[in-house]
Amino acid sequence: MAYVALSGLRNSFREWSPAVRNQSISSPNWKSRPWISDWDCLYGGFCGAQLVEGLTTLDGTERTLTADDIVISNSTVPIALAGVMGGLNSEITDSTTSIVFESAVFNRTSIRKTAQRYDLRSQASSRFEKGIDESNIITALDTAARMAAELGGGTVASGIATATSVSGAPTVIDITTDQINHVLGTDLDAVTVRGIFDRLGFGVTGDGDQMTVSVPARRWDIFIVPDLIEEVARIYGYDNLPATLPTATMTVGTLTPVQRRLRRNRTLLQGAGMDQAITYSLRGEDQANEFALENNATTKLAWPMTVDHQELRANMLTGLLDAVRYNAARKENDIALYEQGRVFIRANGQHRPDEHNYVAGVLSGNFANKEWNQKAQPVDFYTTKGIVAMLLDDYNLDTPVEYTTDELPSSMHPGQSAYIMLADQRVGLLGRLHPQYEADNNLPETFVFELNLEPLLAAGRADKIVAPAPKFPSMTRDVALLVDITTTSAAVEDVIRAHAGQYLRDVHLFDVYAGPKLPPATRSLAYTLTFRRDDDTLTEDTVEKAMAAVVDALETEVNAKIR
Repeated sequence: MAYVALSGLRNSFREWSPAVRNQSISSPNWKSRPWISDWDCLYGGFCGAQLVEGLTTLDGTERTLTADDIVISNSTVPIALAGVMGGLNSEITDSTTSIVFESAVFNRTSIRKTAQRYDLRSQASSRFEKGIDESNIITALDTAARMAAELGGGTVASGIATATSVSGAPTVIDITTDQINHVLGTDLDAVTVRGIFDRLGFGVTGDGDQMTVSVPARRWDIFIVPDLIEEVARIYGYDNLPATLPTATMTVGTLTPVQRRLRRNRTLLQGAGMDQAITYSLRGEDQANEFALENNATTKLAWPMTVDHQELRANMLTGLLDAVRYNAARKENDIALYEQGRVFIRANGQHRPDEHNYVAGVLSGNFANKEWNQKAQPVDFYTTKGIVAMLLDDYNLDTPVEYTTDELPSSMHPGQSAYIMLADQRVGLLGRLHPQYEADNNLPETFVFELNLEPLLAAGRADKIVAPAPKFPSMTRDVALLVDITTTSAAVEDVIRAHAGQYLRDVHLFDVYAGPKLPPATRSLAYTLTFRRDDDTLTEDTVEKAMAAVVDALETEVNAKIR
């Protein structure tokens, strides 16, 4: 009998030398395989990855091979599923006269997947999956040939045919005792650590606490510093490691200021009779920037699931209006919904959008239903503004918000809508949808509001001052004015507060009238002014002087006529 030893088949294309990778492999019983190419052997030695082949393994099962399988071939057909099981066509029988021993290292991941793919677990696959000692490949091959000669009376052919070489060189790792003690919490000296490495059969060089450890190839599982530290802990004894409680600052878990504010918003809006809704963050094409409060470069999905969900929203209202449309189509006409969430704002040239916290609401139908003791109260502009004002008052801003009708979007009613401004920054939108927009989108009469919470959360807060109940009575005066229809109530109130003196406590608008009995393009505004001194009783003369100053200022600054 002749024995031909074939070894060193490596599991990676990069380890085939240029002189070998394109050459056929030959030996007394191996013929050239001209179809071997650079990529055929990406995962192992003699691999027929480009062939569509079948193989009957030693267990008698016919298996159809895939391009991911590594095989051992005789240049014509596969004779073994490498690293897993041999083929039935290469089984040793009573008539066998020549045997080829093959010793190799295969890719452990590939072997594991092959064994799982065919549900074929063997001692070979188990060993290759876990890793083997590369330095003993030739030793194992020679040992097998020697045992065959001694025990079987065979004749060993001289020489070894190799496809590539495996160095089996040890892994060299630099480590210090300080690194070991820092991780393990121990106080081991260099002599103890060196003794542990000696017991493991690792070579150690270096002086003092600095050590260079040579890990033999048989311990392929050790290749970084933490692996060495784990071996020291294992040999030193886990029971000998010091046990201490972790040191940390104990803090009470609590919400951040932003989280508290967002929860407070929900509490206030639900207390105002609104229900929370959650809508999609993705919108249809050209819908994301409707009602937008900030300049935004639309962010589109590369692979949207549907055409209705392909852009990241830049406002909260479009989703809520879908909910209004859905409910109105089902005869649910009294609607009061709000949503608090994030929108996605991206500047031109910015790769990813920023996420901003927003809150928005929609109201339609009756805000209060008809009862035996009250009439139905339909939603109007002032209902919506009252909810927004209640929410903003709770922020206790040191700079009051202002309302402006400049540059309103075409989707909003020009006479019942306004932007909300904070220090010249647009932070909100309030009002009724334009009737044409409602008709085009199958919506009932709908009032909306939207607030950008980011500037509100960052704005300064005014101090809350607790004052005792007044000890002295207050006095009130009413004044009715005829003003141009373009004159705002806010402008009138500013004039009153500027000239009413130090004892003015409140200005309240209680009546607005515009009709045929008044001159064209005018309206009547009626206010109640409240005066009070906190240190003495207020006199009629003081109040009359204050009212006279207010009247003169109104006539001069806003062209008001006193009625």
